[in-house]
Amino acid sequence: MPDASDAAGRSGPAEPSTLTAGDGRTLAYAEYGDPEGRPVFAFHGVLGSRLTWALCDDHARELGVRLVAPERPGFGHSEFQPGRRLLDWPDDVRALADHLGVDGFAVVGFSAGGPHAAACGVRLPGRVRRLALASTVTPPATHGSADPLNHAVLSATRFVPGFSRTAFETAAWLAEHSRPKFRASVVGTAAAPDRALFDTPEGEALIDDAAEGFRGGSRGPAHDLPLVGGDWGFDADEVDAPVTMFHGSADGTVGVDMARAFADRLPDCDLHVTGDAHYSTYVHNREPLLRAAAGV
Repeated sequence: MPDASDAAGRSGPAEPSTLTAGDGRTLAYAEYGDPEGRPVFAFHGVLGSRLTWALCDDHARELGVRLVAPERPGFGHSEFQPGRRLLDWPDDVRALADHLGVDGFAVVGFSAGGPHAAACGVRLPGRVRRLALASTVTPPATHGSADPLNHAVLSATRFVPGFSRTAFETAAWLAEHSRPKFRASVVGTAAAPDRALFDTPEGEALIDDAAEGFRGGSRGPAHDLPLVGGDWGFDADEVDAPVTMFHGSADGTVGVDMARAFADRLPDCDLHVTGDAHYSTYVHNREPLLRAAAGV
């Protein structure tokens, strides 16, 4: 089970497992938890990799969850996919599930992984049984609920040419050449609860995870951000599975009012608002997140 020893950043990441997608790309993934447990597919954020979910290894094992963590195209060890749309991701997830002999499963998404989980809820009806989202990015219909900073970032992502590419080229360079400055760039933009988190072993593991996402350069994250910040290609009411959401009232990346607006648009959604911020909502709610996904 690759990478399980990396949950506190104690050693370098193990090589992930891989498969070949239908178009010949390499798709990388890791597994955590109980290999015989209830299958849950887990999707990382726009800063992240398969290692996001190493932090859930112990909880997944205790709950009897087989946690499968694929890396999206251009992240970590997964090959970049030019022209990828949000609704293309379920094809990779279907291929991975078939490869692993998994029929029905739940999906979990953190941050930008949330829209990708929702896409699976739309495109894989009957196979996706539940969704659990932490600090999820929300669809364009909710952007009227954004605070001024959220709105400015969303607008730049969608309408300023090269905004995403330039930002992530810098981050990728720092991740490879100056880890202290990379860490400072992540921590410096975080809300207070997340800054406190980054001083813990879990926070250090998330810094390593973010850097691992840039292993193949900046193209994956730079392509991913506009996908989740713009038109998703489907409406929230098309998600064909029950959804549980965890969102922090101190989240400065995706404001809690946006999460409330998203929850209101989902046919079957249970929203839990915590006092956390973006990363800390995920870290502090790992066990209930997995419980919600697995239905235990």
